[in-house]
Amino acid sequence: MFAKQKTYIDYVLILITCVVLLYSIFYNWIFVLCLTIPIVLAINKKIKILILLFYGLFSIIPIFVYLIIKDYCIFEHIPNDFIVNKLVNFVNDNYKDNTSAIILLICFGMKSNHESWIIYNETKHLSIVYLTSIGGLQISFLKLLINKVVRNKKASIIVNFIVIGFYSYVLSFRSGILRVLLCLIISSTMSRWIKNKNNRLALSGLFTIFIEPSCVFNYGFCLSYLCTFYVIWIYENKINPLLEMIFINLGCIFISIPFLAKMEGVISFNSIVFSIGFNYIFIVLFIWYIFTFYLVFLAPLHDLLANSLFLVINTIYEHNIEIKINKMLKSTEAIFYFSTFWIFNLINSYNNKKIKIN
Repeated sequence: MFAKQKTYIDYVLILITCVVLLYSIFYNWIFVLCLTIPIVLAINKKIKILILLFYGLFSIIPIFVYLIIKDYCIFEHIPNDFIVNKLVNFVNDNYKDNTSAIILLICFGMKSNHESWIIYNETKHLSIVYLTSIGGLQISFLKLLINKVVRNKKASIIVNFIVIGFYSYVLSFRSGILRVLLCLIISSTMSRWIKNKNNRLALSGLFTIFIEPSCVFNYGFCLSYLCTFYVIWIYENKINPLLEMIFINLGCIFISIPFLAKMEGVISFNSIVFSIGFNYIFIVLFIWYIFTFYLVFLAPLHDLLANSLFLVINTIYEHNIEIKINKMLKSTEAIFYFSTFWIFNLINSYNNKKIKIN
């Protein structure tokens, strides 16, 4: 006979409850309705009453933190101006406008000149602006590349800590980057106790919320975690690699629709057609520039790549087909956020194997 399944902490459930409570109290009371999501999850997973009370008490801690610090973000006050200014000046002094715009935008999420604003606005209308914002997608590829180069597991973890930690510091620990860094720390130190990938991801979100509760109202936080939960779900279903790639790209576009509608009121049909190509173009350029931008003797090649990207974006933008979407109510994107959270985890509760934890 199998041993009795032991209770373990469901960090996903706590994360959802924390976010719902913060929205309900400080954003709009209508989100009280979203409390049905963690309740249904709890019923589905047959969680005991005492454990639910523990979850509830744990979930109200960010509320008190928010009451004390409001919108204060400790990461915005980290002294990194010296490094950032040196970096921006170096790139602007050594490269032409198009090239410096692409390097700073793709690698550091900075808009330092007129050209960078042009490419940024065009990517917004093409519904691929997320590719110009440094987040988990880029850092995950950086981590993957380090793991391929540094074969020793312990050595690769140390190198990842150093590289991603310093990169996060330069970019003031933005939510997408912080998520990858926290997941790296959790997987390296707590993998024995937290084996479920969704729980590791949710725990990283809880750390962020406890430090900066107002981050839950940020689109970057919402999209970063939603898309990552979705990607985990796709990977764990082990489908055909080509279908996997298509589903990931189309799924992330679908998830972003309410947020894009809220910001721009449109979604690009071209992004649906060219999404896979856009992703790989931006990722390849990110990896290239992040490792070579300081090699000034490669300036002609850097210029060629940057000008080519400008040409591709401008050409597709000129023939862009925009699908008009009425700007949604303030609460819509968040309701979509919680609902999608619920659906992913409800599916995962059936698909994933139960984990025994001593």
